[in-house]
Amino acid sequence: MDCRKKYKKLIFIAVIPLFFLFANSAGANSQSDVLNFNINEDFDAAQRSQVPSVLVKTSSNLYFYVEKSWWDLQVPAAKNEILANFDALSNEFDKNIYPILTSVFGSEWKPGVDGDSKITIFFHAMKNSTAGYFRSTDEYLKLQVPDSNEREMLYIALAHINEPQLKIFVAHEFVHLITFNQKDRINNVQEEVWLNEARADYASTILGYDSAYEGSNLQKRAKDFLNSPSDSLTEWQDSKYDYAAASMFMHYLVDHYGINILSDSLKLKLVGIASINDILDKNGYQEDFAQIFTNWTIAMVINECSLDIKYCYLNQNLK
Repeated sequence: MDCRKKYKKLIFIAVIPLFFLFANSAGANSQSDVLNFNINEDFDAAQRSQVPSVLVKTSSNLYFYVEKSWWDLQVPAAKNEILANFDALSNEFDKNIYPILTSVFGSEWKPGVDGDSKITIFFHAMKNSTAGYFRSTDEYLKLQVPDSNEREMLYIALAHINEPQLKIFVAHEFVHLITFNQKDRINNVQEEVWLNEARADYASTILGYDSAYEGSNLQKRAKDFLNSPSDSLTEWQDSKYDYAAASMFMHYLVDHYGINILSDSLKLKLVGIASINDILDKNGYQEDFAQIFTNWTIAMVINECSLDIKYCYLNQNLK
């Protein structure tokens, strides 16, 4: 027997099970598909690690999956209302969230680990303090990380499925998806949590969602900050006060040094404070992170531009 033919046959036989492994793990994404998604048990309301889901809607850029047991209990009128909200969210994602955030921060991994350009949003019951999350685990093959869902994926709390703030939560988690591609995948580094969350939280301002201050995400962050102004900026404990400090600092930073401080630092192999200092230096600024942090703390006390432009917020909603 020709040895080359023999080896080709062996390779073909070896590839067949791998093909079916990937095909089965990826899922078909057909309407009413039921898939068991691995989730973060630390955020789940019942501390589950896996939840059955059903695909209820597909748009040009998104798959909408919902926790199956919850969806099955909804009456037809409730389902129709949810699907109408998903239509509105799809439109907002296509026309605003996706084009604006990718123009600022760069793209997510596309078509990604699953070879599908659509992003999956999965709604499941979460703890009261959790609005959503992103798992970098899903960006790897199951051969690398066994509990990966092998898709570009965002997780949103069921409690927010019909709320006006839904677009804010989706935008926030989408920035985390972009960050994984720009930092972890392209530059092979992991962003520090405080800066990762600060970029994601600033998305609502970039998209104009904070322009009407009353009831906005920015107003919520400002109130939380005033309740705990001594919370550390860089030591992340995943509390609402951590998000508040990160948001207040980012608004000051972008006010005075421009959005490219956030976007350009995302493209570096450096992370955290080092990445901000590098971009400040490349843009010809004399101040480094330490000096900016000091100016910010003064601004938080006096917030008065007449004393020095560096001692105030330029955002009209924070004056």
